Amino acid sequence: MRFERYGSEFTYYDYNEPEDLPLDLKHWFNIIVADPPYLSKECLERVTQTVSFMASPVDSLLLLLTEMCKDIWRLRYWVFGLACLKPHHSSKLGNEFRLFVSYDPGTRLGGLEEEDS
Repeated sequence: MRFERYGSEFTYYDYNEPEDLPLDLKHWFNIIVADPPYLSKECLERVTQTVSFMASPVDSLLLLLTEMCKDIWRLRYWVFGLACLKPHHSSKLGNEFRLFVSYDPGTRLGGLEEEDS
C-alpha cells in the first residue's frame, strides 16, 4: 500500500463510502483542508458528507479547494466565502480552481472576494 510507512497514523479513505471511518475521528477536527479527488457533483457531495462527519461542531474551519462551478454554491450553507487566492496548476489544467473557506481569513489567503451587490 502506498501509505503503509505511516502505520496507524494513516486512515484509508474511499469517497464512495464517505462515513466509513473510525468513530474516533467523528467531530474530532477543528481544521479540515479538503481537495476532492474528482470534479464531479457526486464526489463533492460525498466529500461534504465526510467533512460533516469529521468536523468539530464548534468553531471548525474548513478550506475547500475545488473547481469554480455552479454546484459549489449549493453547499454555501457551510462555506463562508471565496478566498482571493487563485491556485494554479503546473499541468496546465483548464479548469478554474478556487479556495472556499468557512471563516474570514482576514488578510491571509488574499482576504475574501466581495460578493456582487
